[in-house]
Amino acid sequence: MKKMDYTIGFQAGRAGQKWTAAALTARAKERTPEPVTFVGRPEALKFLKDSQAEGYRFSGAELVDPEQRLVKNRYFVIGGDGQLTLSGEDNGPRNMVWKIGDVKPGRDRSMGTEAVIENIFQGPEVRERFGGDRSEEPREYSAVGARHR
Repeated sequence: MKKMDYTIGFQAGRAGQKWTAAALTARAKERTPEPVTFVGRPEALKFLKDSQAEGYRFSGAELVDPEQRLVKNRYFVIGGDGQLTLSGEDNGPRNMVWKIGDVKPGRDRSMGTEAVIENIFQGPEVRERFGGDRSEEPREYSAVGARHR
């Protein structure tokens, strides 16, 4: 798993409110060796977006940019009988990493299975039906056998 390069957030104190960013990785510390304080949210947002464009990752990005709010992902496997079985869940970015047709490793990477994503659901109805913000539904296949679509 990749490490976050920065932590960014909002602080309130006697001196007033301020936005700050602190480097966490050696790469980020080369760029900004000392924590950065911003006059306001627009300045913090510009730093965030500019840094992300350069490939830096942020913990707390959703505090500065609500569009980066983490969403709850739920993963289901479509069984041979068409029934859905919950196979995991996590919190992740709104931007989709997987697309329909992508192949993921199966349950246990050593089991010789792969999963082809057949459905991805998003939107308010997903929370009601699946209990998350996004649902990915792959169908598992033997990695050595033919894929059936």
